[in-house]
Amino acid sequence: MGFGGGGGGQLTAHTHDPAIPLDGGALATNATSFSLANQSLLVSDGVNIQELGIGSEGDNLTAIGGALSWEAHVAGDVLASNLVMANSTTIGDYTQPAASTCSSVSTGTLTPDWTWDGTATGWTLGTGCVIASSQLAITNATDGVTVSRNASRDLAADIGETWIGNTWVMRFKMSGTSLTNNNSGQGWSFQTIVSDATTITTENPSTDPIYAGAMSLGLHGAGSTGNRQAQAWTNSNLQNITGSSFSNPITLTWYVQITNDGTNIVVKYYSDAGFSSLIESLSIAQTTASDLQSSLKYLVVRIFTENITTASTVYIEDINFWNDVDDVAESNPCSNAIDDNIATYWKSDSETNPNIYVDMTSSTTTSNLALYPNASSTETEIKIQSSTDAIAWSDKRTITWSNLTEGAWNYIRFNIVSARYWRIYGSSGNAGVLQIDEIKVLDAVSDADVRNLHGHIPISSSDTSLNNAGV
Repeated sequence: MGFGGGGGGQLTAHTHDPAIPLDGGALATNATSFSLANQSLLVSDGVNIQELGIGSEGDNLTAIGGALSWEAHVAGDVLASNLVMANSTTIGDYTQPAASTCSSVSTGTLTPDWTWDGTATGWTLGTGCVIASSQLAITNATDGVTVSRNASRDLAADIGETWIGNTWVMRFKMSGTSLTNNNSGQGWSFQTIVSDATTITTENPSTDPIYAGAMSLGLHGAGSTGNRQAQAWTNSNLQNITGSSFSNPITLTWYVQITNDGTNIVVKYYSDAGFSSLIESLSIAQTTASDLQSSLKYLVVRIFTENITTASTVYIEDINFWNDVDDVAESNPCSNAIDDNIATYWKSDSETNPNIYVDMTSSTTTSNLALYPNASSTETEIKIQSSTDAIAWSDKRTITWSNLTEGAWNYIRFNIVSARYWRIYGSSGNAGVLQIDEIKVLDAVSDADVRNLHGHIPISSSDTSLNNAGV
């Protein structure tokens, strides 16, 4: 075959004619004869022409020391800044991280499933029961007759359920003035109960409906002291623990929390609306848990009296009820973002640059991250960052939060990189809350896939959209 050249040189039978000019006219002074192997290359360093045979499968053609050579491919040494893999929108292709670390964890109180708005709507009010000024007021009978006065409502319906859950917490404010009895043989008690019936009639509930739990304030006998109690009843069983006593008469303002943790009824009395200054905590074990949790739906508030001739009124307000929990303290740890449960979440405090990073246990080559963002976030921009040591971080994508779909999986693609750690970093520069349900990383991309399936249009690390096509 002939090659054009200033000296009319010709390569015949793979023999290099020394008359072939190099570099626009200079002649090679060391012409060499080649027997070229299949798919080998002729390369020149400007002085010499040499034959470079084909490398092994998967080798990279690399410039080392100013010369071209074939070098064995090492996992992760792909051109991370230039190669792009196909986008996977199948969550099953993604791996759950092994651990997570975050900048902060918010704490607070869970949002109640039901809060009483202070109206009479929903209440069944018996004799002596009224609602005024956002308070439920119950005044005892004063005719000396044994009587129970009840106010009730369908609490299960309030929370949108058929029955109340096996665990729950209720809080309310309780107040009263000059609560008293005044002669021998008197009995006076106030109770807040979760029950399977709307009306409780007797003092001893062994023949009455099932009660899951109650707090009780009682005054008994001539000039007697009163007591606080935690109680749990079934049709055949009465349980109670008597707490500290107090003088008769009593004027009170208490903040009460009743908890059914599935095993115990716990009643706590606080002196402040923040439920932080504890007066007393009372706890009893339920002996027939299945009875106490199977068919309960009503909130009953009542006063029971025997031989009382002096009026006393107890006020209830600010009722909050949490269903299916045994603690109202909210904590949303980093681990919630990698528990494979979109019903839980990690939530930061309001801070500048809230962030969370996950550990994949070892460096792997990948190109996608799956993020399940929560609508309660107030951070407006995030960066997807990678690291091999969780110290030095490299930006892979910058995304405006409003471009994400909250409450759904978002598949975020970036240029191929080998990394062990991945960080979601709030980057708006303003104080904000970052709240994320789940984070997953695409399964490691094989070397063969990198070689055979990659593209060459890099994705910008500063493109704030969710466009996965690259720029």
